[in-house]
Amino acid sequence: MAQPFYIEASDETLRVLGEKFKPVEDDRFLYCLQNRKWTVEDVHKFNAHLRIGIDYASMEFERIKELRKVYNLDFPSDHKRYFSTVVDMMSRMRSTLSTYKNNLNKFRPRKSKKGSISNDPTSLHSGPYSKDFFGWEVYNDDAVKELYNVLNSFLKLANAIYLEADAIIEEEKEIRSDPNKACPRYERSRQRSLKTSSKIIEALKDKNVDFDNDIVKAMEAAEDVRLMIASLFHELSSSDFNYVCVCKAISDGRKVGLTPEESTIFGKANEKAVQKLKILLDHILELAEKMKGTIKVVGWKGMLDGEFVMHLLFWCGWDGIENQKLLSYVKKRCEGKIEVVKMGAVMREKRKLVRKDNDTIIKEQNAFNQQMDAFVNTFLAESAPKVA
Repeated sequence: MAQPFYIEASDETLRVLGEKFKPVEDDRFLYCLQNRKWTVEDVHKFNAHLRIGIDYASMEFERIKELRKVYNLDFPSDHKRYFSTVVDMMSRMRSTLSTYKNNLNKFRPRKSKKGSISNDPTSLHSGPYSKDFFGWEVYNDDAVKELYNVLNSFLKLANAIYLEADAIIEEEKEIRSDPNKACPRYERSRQRSLKTSSKIIEALKDKNVDFDNDIVKAMEAAEDVRLMIASLFHELSSSDFNYVCVCKAISDGRKVGLTPEESTIFGKANEKAVQKLKILLDHILELAEKMKGTIKVVGWKGMLDGEFVMHLLFWCGWDGIENQKLLSYVKKRCEGKIEVVKMGAVMREKRKLVRKDNDTIIKEQNAFNQQMDAFVNTFLAESAPKVA
């Protein structure tokens, strides 16, 4: 009967296992094999068992290689909601660790009939051993040599799996300690979160709900919010992260007079641009009248012209991605005043830009921006407090 053997999931255990996943010397292998007093039939059985273990380990290796590509891309993580990344990696290595444990037990000293354990401390990895004078000549069957090769193939594969898992863990630690790596991941995940939460925000935007959140409050009070963001990398599940993002977007926007919808589309940093856009859309008919002969504001069927809307979206800071959400906001703001063309008409105008060189495109957009800014500034000047 084999000695009891346990694999406890921890950083130290994984590191030690990594050190064990190394090729076994042939003399040590033969010494352990002879101490076990295996028959050739035993060797054949173990060979078959070990090959099955290699098949499972190969599948684990492919899965963990694919996992390494994506595991540390997102800021939140559902992989480790109930345990650490080390435990997560070891659970993904379950078949490999099980095969390794069984292999090790196979080569550990037997218990005697009385239940005592052999005093020989030698194992596949450590302990003294003596070289056998006859070596491989003792075994006439090729299965023993095959077992040695298969065992080392398994250990080589197990080491490759360990290195992938360790790389994932180390990369996670590095990101958590470096705001320059954590913050871009936070921002990408935040933008994606706000997109998926847009309907919830829309439903709650007119309700006087307290969206304060402990993490949001801590971020607002932090001396260095970037360091705090880095420390939160992979500490939140996707659902928790979504809730934090919604709370923060609404909280940030309310502080500068933005609605939750405006916070989602534009963000707190763009409150001045939102203010200008509101003024322009609230006076869209006046703009159309003022721009006659210079900019075509009204086009087909009395709707806002597609080219005008395209330039307007660029004036808002459109990057060509958040198109439908931004256009929907423009439509709502113009409701009751003038209809707005669909996104298809805007995209047709955008595709026409390929016929122009970059300098012309930039020049035309800058001219448009200047005219819109001048129009809005007249209203801002009128609303500014008068100096006595």
